Amino acid sequence: MAKLIRSNKYQTLSDQQILKRLSDSPAGEELHFLEVEIEARDLQEQFATQAQKQQKKSRHSIFYYLFYLFLAAMFLGRFGNSLF
Repeated sequence: MAKLIRSNKYQTLSDQQILKRLSDSPAGEELHFLEVEIEARDLQEQFATQAQKQQKKSRHSIFYYLFYLFLAAMFLGRFGNSLF
């Protein structure tokens, strides 16, 4: 395997800072150097775990669905007779 060039900027960051920056959806050169640091520090499993937790958090809460259920009930109450 060829030796990868690491960025001095990212070598000074902690593991948690690297994972946080990678979770912010970087692009281009920043993404490349962050991926090199992830590989060099062997953080693939930690990043996968963090990405999975972040994906679970992005779902809506129960109140989101209850609000739209309430709006649907109000709509059917007001216009239900004319629809059916």
